[in-house]
Amino acid sequence: MITRQGTPVDEDDGQALAVALGLLLLIGSVLLLDAWLGVWWAFGIAAGSVLSAYYVPGVTRWIAVRWAVREVIRRSR
Repeated sequence: MITRQGTPVDEDDGQALAVALGLLLLIGSVLLLDAWLGVWWAFGIAAGSVLSAYYVPGVTRWIAVRWAVREVIRRSR
């Protein structure tokens, strides 16, 4: 438990705030993109950003593991 100015603050509150702000930014950007570019471009850009945020950590981890394995094999020869 973290205290802020004597008031106890739960860590879940911070995560909920981060999710709420992220959703507000996503919704606002989709509305702006819809006005500027059209519905399909706005959907594509928003869906692409959400999918990339979901998949990029796993892909980078996979690449890092492959690189580390190659380094170990190369140095063991």
